[in-house]
Amino acid sequence: MRRRAVSIGRALVALGVGFCLPGTALAADSTHYVCSAIVSYDDGGAGKIGLSIRFDDQRAPKGDGRQYTLSAIHQGKLFQGVMIDRSDKFGEGKIELKNGRYQFYVGSFRLEQGKDDAYSMVLDGKLNVDPFESKTTAKIKATLPCVDLST
Repeated sequence: MRRRAVSIGRALVALGVGFCLPGTALAADSTHYVCSAIVSYDDGGAGKIGLSIRFDDQRAPKGDGRQYTLSAIHQGKLFQGVMIDRSDKFGEGKIELKNGRYQFYVGSFRLEQGKDDAYSMVLDGKLNVDPFESKTTAKIKATLPCVDLST
């Protein structure tokens, strides 16, 4: 009788811990990449910038698509954009990376699968290299190799 009570107690503890974990920790269908490169931008000169973007993919809150969150840190500030994708094309769309009213990147992104299942992020849009001081944007077309952080 005591063994059964201990087993039931352990099962309840395990169930309780499972309810406390965030949904993305339990989801086997989430994806996390960090894509980085030194990229050129067209501002009338030969501008270059180190760019690193984190791509997080998870089930959309209502379960009717995928939610993509793109994040970048620039000048010590976090710029993010979130979109819901209901199409059948994984890892692509239009996004705006912002910090409050300050815009860092606006345009399209696309994950491309290469050799050995490695991915790259292709960007085509406009970049503001100094978003807190200027609203001037520069055209950017870049490919950033990605590292898979998914477990």
